[in-house]
Amino acid sequence: MPILDRQQYAQYLAQPLEQAQALPFGAYTDSALLGEEIATLFHGDWVFACAQSQLSQPGDYFAFILAGEPVVIIHGRDGQLRALSNSCRHRGTPLLDDGYGQLKGNIVCPYHAWSYSDGGEFKGAPMTGAIKLDKPSHCLPRYALESWQGLVFVNLNGQARSLSQRLAGVAEYLKAYPLAQFTQAYSSAPETWQCNWKLAVENGIESYHLFQVHRDTLETVTPTRDAFYLAGGSEWTLTAGRIKEQRSGVSRWLLGETPPAMQHYVLIFVPPSFIGVLTYESFDWISVLPLGVDSCQIRSGGISTDTPSDDAPEQQFSQAFLAEDKALCERVQQGMSARFGRGGKLVELERILVDFRQYLLSRQFKQRPVPLFQALGPAQFLSED
Repeated sequence: MPILDRQQYAQYLAQPLEQAQALPFGAYTDSALLGEEIATLFHGDWVFACAQSQLSQPGDYFAFILAGEPVVIIHGRDGQLRALSNSCRHRGTPLLDDGYGQLKGNIVCPYHAWSYSDGGEFKGAPMTGAIKLDKPSHCLPRYALESWQGLVFVNLNGQARSLSQRLAGVAEYLKAYPLAQFTQAYSSAPETWQCNWKLAVENGIESYHLFQVHRDTLETVTPTRDAFYLAGGSEWTLTAGRIKEQRSGVSRWLLGETPPAMQHYVLIFVPPSFIGVLTYESFDWISVLPLGVDSCQIRSGGISTDTPSDDAPEQQFSQAFLAEDKALCERVQQGMSARFGRGGKLVELERILVDFRQYLLSRQFKQRPVPLFQALGPAQFLSED
């Protein structure tokens, strides 16, 4: 497999759009690079976990593996939302099963019954004999947690700057959308894709491929030719596009309610791996987590004013285009094994890939990113003119 020269890689990441080339194939096959990415990006920055409304009641929890680290988000009986290690302090057994659940009392390890409160405090262990356990030193580690627009993010090493500060420039673009009304959450079972996590992210954020890969799905609703760039840089990027049709558009038009936001979607990219698509009716997302150098986990879901059933047209539509993306990403991963192949020039619709590279450059190589690029300001976007 191609091994990546780090100096050459940094040079590729620094390329502006006018000079940007596809990354060296080794960026998607180098296991050592993946280890660096996990330590720096997934353990050192804000990573999406779940919708806050999915943990609305005391005892609600969501457990998942964040790039090798077992994590659980719990709504405590004191009303606080916390991110804890989901690994027993005795011998490392995962405490709660992955996914969503309801904790009725203490967290109890399924191996030797060591127990913890929903805040992570060590409560005790049975039959320890003459061995005395110091309770404060056996509590579950806590992780930084922030909610943004109804979404929960965690930062394992606690060193990332405030997420709300980082995303402060995004809010002005979203004011026309009724996010506060999106109180119902839904999610699909996680999928494993046989591709490097960056391939899945790059595919998820650029609109250039819609007309070819999704001609019978996304292209019929969000055409490639109507996609455009709003603003972005190393911390976040917004792109948008015109929606050809929408579920309740006709009824709203008949009622005389036609806000410009109904005609557009906004794609919100928060690196390393959160991709959200906001419309007037929902905020859907996919989240990408690395499993191996050539595999990743894809989680998808959303929030809206109601919860679609599994067989609802919207769910079937989402499943269809995700299957198309999976097939293409896995196909591209196969091409990354080529020793003599190399990529070519990026085009205008791939500007967001340059932003992603600026993020990688700033985090992994500690280089100062270029300033935020603003193609359209909030006042221009969705204007009535």
